[in-house]
Parts: sequence; structure tokens; C-alpha cells
Amino acid sequence: MAEDSSPGEPAPGHRDRWRHPAWASVGVLVVYFAVPLGEDSSGAAIAGSLLLTAAGLALVGTAMVLELRRVRAGSEARTAGVLTVMVVVLVAAFSLAFYLLELLAPRQFEGLSTRTDALYFTLSTMATVGYGDVHALGQVARGMVCGLIVFSVAVVATLVRSSAQSRGPR
Repeated sequence: MAEDSSPGEPAPGHRDRWRHPAWASVGVLVVYFAVPLGEDSSGAAIAGSLLLTAAGLALVGTAMVLELRRVRAGSEARTAGVLTVMVVVLVAAFSLAFYLLELLAPRQFEGLSTRTDALYFTLSTMATVGYGDVHALGQVARGMVCGLIVFSVAVVATLVRSSAQSRGPR
């Protein structure tokens, strides 16, 4: 233990490690809620945003899969802060995709009409809580939800577990 930290308190610099990931996560959520799209947006604008969101999901998904491969190959995992930001971006991107799909093709979801509804639905699905108040009705929506579930279980959970194992006992 460092000399200038008392028992039970984090080591010096502990809070600093989380400052940038915390601000990055807040920034991602601000952008999520600030993207100027709504029911009054044109179908082309919504479709274009959905395509960009899908590309962003592919990019984040690829980064997470590559990180999982690195960890499984024995490389040291990135910091928990980096993984946290990656998960926040993943959640925001899936939430935005669900919201945009509902704007583009109404009735794909039951109970999803706002960005907050989409965020809530994404988090409850990833956490496997699934209250049932918001759920997929359309085939495209169900396909996207299946993708989220598979990705959450196969990549996110495995990455978190592998990262924890690579760090070993503390």
C-alpha cells in the first residue's frame, strides 16, 4: 500500500483512472439524447441515421471482439475504464438503433416511443431482466434484439470474464 493513502481508501490516482472514462461515458449519453431526430424527421434522414448507427455498432462490436481475442491470446486486458466506455457506446448505439427503427417502421416495438424507452429496453435486455412492458413485435426488431442478446452473452460477458481472469487475484 502506498505511504500516502490510509487503510480503506483508494490508492492515489485511483479516481484519476476513472475520470476520463466517466466523462467519455457521459459524453456518449449526451450525444445519444442530443442527436436531432424525431417523428418530424424525414424517412431518408432516419434511414441514413440507422445505417450510420449500424456501422457504429459494427465498429464497436469489432473492437470488442478484437479485445476478446487479445485477452484470450494472453495479452493484458485494457483498463476497466476502456471496457466501460465500450459497453456504454454499445448500449447507446443499440438504443439509438431501436429508437430509429421504431421511427422508420412504427409498431416494430410495443411500448417504445422515446429515446429513454429505447435505453431502458436495451439495458433490461442486456441485463436479462426483460420486464415485458417494452418488447419487440416486428420481425426486424426481433432480429435486432436477438443480435443484442447473442452479442451481450457471447462477447460482452466473455470479455468481462476474460479480463477479470487475466488480471488475476488482487
